[in-house]
Amino acid sequence: MDNLSVNALRRARNSRGITQEKAAEMSGYSVDAIQSWESGRTRASVEVLDTLALCYEAPWMAGMYLRELSRGSIAETMPAFEPGRPLPQAVMALLDKVMTFTDRHSDRRLIALAADGQIDDQERWEYDAIMEDLQAICQAAMELRYAKEE
Repeated sequence: MDNLSVNALRRARNSRGITQEKAAEMSGYSVDAIQSWESGRTRASVEVLDTLALCYEAPWMAGMYLRELSRGSIAETMPAFEPGRPLPQAVMALLDKVMTFTDRHSDRRLIALAADGQIDDQERWEYDAIMEDLQAICQAAMELRYAKEE
């Protein structure tokens, strides 16, 4: 397992200023288990992720951990994002991306491209570009969802 896959667990714990010992005490798991999950020696189960997310007050942690762990469909489904962005900055970033999307008429272009139920070879480049823009909007929405309120 590569080191990226353990970053969400460690980041969530560190963001709360919790030691591994304190995390073990709060969660009911052993220090060895916490160390094993964070080092990548073993994978945390969904139940473990739910428990640690509650202990660390980091609802984003489980999804991010699974995304970082995946090299396939999960990674493609959930956008990479950074939790804890300041709320005003996250709001402005999302609105900027949405407004740019509509200003470019990408919403209308997507409707036109998909109207016949298929994307042909001549349309593929434009469709893929629109999908990239939508992924950026999803990323900004996740950053807003898990923004830091002051």
